[in-house]
Amino acid sequence: MVNRTLNAIIEGFNRLISEVDFNKISVEMIMKEAGVSRSTFYRYFKDKYDVMNANFKNILDYYVVPGRCRNYRDLCFHMFSYAQNNLKAFKRALDSTGFNSLSNFIYEYAYQTALKITRHNRNGQGFTPAEELQVDVFCNGICAVYRNIANQRYKIEASVAADALFEMMPESLKHLWWDTAEALPGAE
Repeated sequence: MVNRTLNAIIEGFNRLISEVDFNKISVEMIMKEAGVSRSTFYRYFKDKYDVMNANFKNILDYYVVPGRCRNYRDLCFHMFSYAQNNLKAFKRALDSTGFNSLSNFIYEYAYQTALKITRHNRNGQGFTPAEELQVDVFCNGICAVYRNIANQRYKIEASVAADALFEMMPESLKHLWWDTAEALPGAE
């Protein structure tokens, strides 16, 4: 079910972040851009970080669905493409700092998503201890990759980047994801 108010707030944030540095955006600016009251805003979000992170979550969740991505390589391609196509806004969002920063959220959400996919395809079994370490390093690395994309460090096509990132995935997990045609619990 589509929540128009929630989407209006996220879309308002996206319009602002494409024009204004993150540290200059206020909750009041987001409310005005979205056309919602203070009580409506706080019904859905606790602060501007929460909106920013919900936006990234929506993007990732959109692709973590069988049919949109066949495997983790496809997911890397879509996420790398998204970052390149929304460079200015993505850089501004990544400039956020602190516990609720986008970098911290990307790490945590990517890790939890990887764990959910793995458990789904292993009948409830999660990572082995070695995989846990590998996924931890991989997810931290993804955060650095996003910062470097935002700073235009890489001169690489999304398909080449996706191939390279896929090769770095733990071998035991590389082809486990999306082996089944059914959607993940909680995925759209």
